[in-house]
Amino acid sequence: MTQAVLDKEAFSAQVIACQETMFRTARAILRSDEDAEDAVQEAICTAFAHRDSLREAEKFKPWILRILANKCYDVCRKRRSTVDLDAAGELPAPETDHVQRLTLWQAVLSLHDDLRAPVALFYYDGLSIREISRVLGISEAAVKTRLSRGRARLRQLLDEK
Repeated sequence: MTQAVLDKEAFSAQVIACQETMFRTARAILRSDEDAEDAVQEAICTAFAHRDSLREAEKFKPWILRILANKCYDVCRKRRSTVDLDAAGELPAPETDHVQRLTLWQAVLSLHDDLRAPVALFYYDGLSIREISRVLGISEAAVKTRLSRGRARLRQLLDEK
């Protein structure tokens, strides 16, 4: 069974259909709007160049999200050795007033890196555990564990006053 390569219009339509999911996924991994935008653009360019590797057009979303996740992890690996002092200044001081409740999305963004992406993909983008497993390159059991830990941490964060 040979799948025809997506033409420019079909590819563009697919990208437009999942652009919010792509940005939210990149933002969940990278925590920066600018880095997320860059990663999404790089993923789209890479996907377009390699669109002949997509075997089934109906699996476009998990396919491009996997490319995006790889781009995001590349960014994380490159910046691992540096510390962004501007971002460090945004961290709340330990004596901050906990009366202000976090919004759910702020709470999700405050999750540790390995919990944030599965939670965002599952609850905000509606991906299945199997799809998240493929996108993030981890086992389905690891996805379930991270979702469980993420939910527990979110409950803890949202119950703090």
